[in-house]
Amino acid sequence: MRPSPESLRGLYAITDAGLQPAELLCERVSLAIDGGASMIQYRDKSTDTRLRLKQARALAALCRQHDVRLIINDDVALAADCGADGVHLGRHDTGLSTARRLLGDAAILGVSCYNRLDLAQQAVDAGADYLAFGRFFPSQTKPDAVQADV
Repeated sequence: MRPSPESLRGLYAITDAGLQPAELLCERVSLAIDGGASMIQYRDKSTDTRLRLKQARALAALCRQHDVRLIINDDVALAADCGADGVHLGRHDTGLSTARRLLGDAAILGVSCYNRLDLAQQAVDAGADYLAFGRFFPSQTKPDAVQADV
């Protein structure tokens, strides 16, 4: 069964591997959960697949312990391997229908829409559970990201 809109409300925190040492990831995510995060997105663009799997599994266990949803950025296979609640997809990632087939009906599927309402409509029509727009303001972690208008 697909997640209800009400189950997707709350503070959505996104990790960034470039902003902390790997050994502090779980500690810092735990602090975000203590601070009220109801969903965590694990975002690591590195090519170290072993480290990414180890961290994703540790975060999945931490999130389950606190009844918090874990979303994996860009990587459907990693989401499946670690038992995450879903995946967040960008423009060049696996398509929504493939992600749904691989992760199942209960998976949370989010889509980046950048600054384009037409992409949002396509994502909704294809079964996305949530949409992301932005960046809206200057960003140190994604300085070259397309800027959306508020």
